[in-house]
Amino acid sequence: MREEGMGVMPGTLTVEESRQLMRVTQSLCRPAGARGLLADKALAEDLTCLFQADFIGSTRWSPDRRAFEDAYCVGRGDDMARQYVERFQFEDPISPKARHHREPCLIHAIVPRRDLERTRYYGEFLLPFKTVDGIDLYLYQGAHNVGDLRIWRAPGRKPLGEHEATLLELLQPYLLNAMLGFGELTLPGGDVDPAAAERCPWPCFAHAPVLGVRPANDAAEQLMGSLPQAGVDALTSRIDRVARAGRPSAWEEFTLCIARGGDSANTLVQLVPVLSATGAAHDLERAFGLTPREAQICLLLAAGRTDDQIAAALGISYWTVRTHLRRVFSKFDVTNRVELTRMLITLND
Repeated sequence: MREEGMGVMPGTLTVEESRQLMRVTQSLCRPAGARGLLADKALAEDLTCLFQADFIGSTRWSPDRRAFEDAYCVGRGDDMARQYVERFQFEDPISPKARHHREPCLIHAIVPRRDLERTRYYGEFLLPFKTVDGIDLYLYQGAHNVGDLRIWRAPGRKPLGEHEATLLELLQPYLLNAMLGFGELTLPGGDVDPAAAERCPWPCFAHAPVLGVRPANDAAEQLMGSLPQAGVDALTSRIDRVARAGRPSAWEEFTLCIARGGDSANTLVQLVPVLSATGAAHDLERAFGLTPREAQICLLLAAGRTDDQIAAALGISYWTVRTHLRRVFSKFDVTNRVELTRMLITLND
């Protein structure tokens, strides 16, 4: 289980980095403008300073078009964004691979520098725009890409490394919360929409100063019903702190994201899966409202793995596997792993 808030600090931060990191998180907690995060000049400048970047960009993956769109550039201008969308994304050897990751990706770990320098993408796009070394982060709401952040440096600069990757990982909950924008959970006037929360596939909780925390949809009811009392108390306390502070946080495989009403008195907290399932796991996720982790566990269960083997394969504890399985039993309307396995095998036939 990951800890609340900023998590593990990356090595040693300078005083100025600490200040910049705080400014960025505070900016990300403000409502995003219609043109996206990087249209906020102050935020873009703070990100540029924090990462000592020469270029920061963002796009969004469109599954319908099978292409990146809505490109935005800071430090290189609109022409770079236009050229990328219209032509060079289709020659890009990095992004099609990196977008399947759920953590910051140093681009030369995706495509070795020597191989990249042999491509037209490098010679005709990256090098002319003086962006040759970078780190990319793709942000997901379940299986749905909500945007990305691309941070690059010019030739001759110190390469980006693990220090910057960890800084970006610390910002990930804030970036996800800001990029979601929560248009799906808010009304045109800015108030939260309880009806939209009820339709949401992920657990949503309502928070009000007097009423406290309460489930706002069936997914939240099922989640609470699957937890032991200590787990219910811990999650309720976490949601209460997140709602009062107005800052996203993390709990197990979820990011706790926030949608506030116009007067901030009423708040919705949505538990967005950090992972994103693919292939058969994605099909299960969509058909039965599973989280990506639950879908992964189902596939391993159908393959005959024991709970201990599943825990080892996914790098989680035995008891975490059991907690996930209790939630899955409820979603499949079964009472034990034998019934669940039988159903999963039938679905696979």
